[in-house]
Amino acid sequence: MERPLRIPAISLVLLVIAILFLSLSAGGDAPTPSYRYLVVIDPGHGGKDPGAIGIGGLEEKEITLPIAQMVYIKSLDDPQLRVVLTRRDDEYSYPTDRVLAANKLGADLYVSIHANAFSSASVSGVETLVNETQNESSPSYHLAEMLQEQVVAATGAVDRGVKWAPLFIRRAKMPAALVETGFVTNPREAKLLQSISYQSKIADAILAAIRQFLREK
Repeated sequence: MERPLRIPAISLVLLVIAILFLSLSAGGDAPTPSYRYLVVIDPGHGGKDPGAIGIGGLEEKEITLPIAQMVYIKSLDDPQLRVVLTRRDDEYSYPTDRVLAANKLGADLYVSIHANAFSSASVSGVETLVNETQNESSPSYHLAEMLQEQVVAATGAVDRGVKWAPLFIRRAKMPAALVETGFVTNPREAKLLQSISYQSKIADAILAAIRQFLREK
């Protein structure tokens, strides 16, 4: 006997939002709008790679995907912006392959969404990373600054600043940054990061930073 198909609650909510948006904004067979900018959003980890493990077994990949999906949905009302996700469900691909795919698409920006972890449960906050080869005058660093400012302002989280690290995004041919949206090992942030309303705030902030960067490009 076949088991009924079960759709995760967050995916169902996002699907309903997308259907409502499209039904309101598209009348008949409207032509695909042209766009000026192509942005790749990377929901970190996925599939066999859960990412960081936090409070109550919370997996990082469970946080990154819905935030990325919200960024995509919220971008649909901007005819100049096309957002492409590196994954749309719980699947795995090598991080470097995601960047190389973005290069092949000729993307204007690459934003990778993650959640943080630490051995002490008291540590919390938002930080944004750039590859260690980027200096403070580089486009990637400026993108990271905007992401950090917008996400901190939207969430009220501790501002841990922009930092450097050896990252897979070093292969990106476009400005690229990795935003750590909070700590799954902090009880308060772990709870917030699972909230649809909090995820929506983060998604709004990421999209605002992207638009700000592109305006000033």
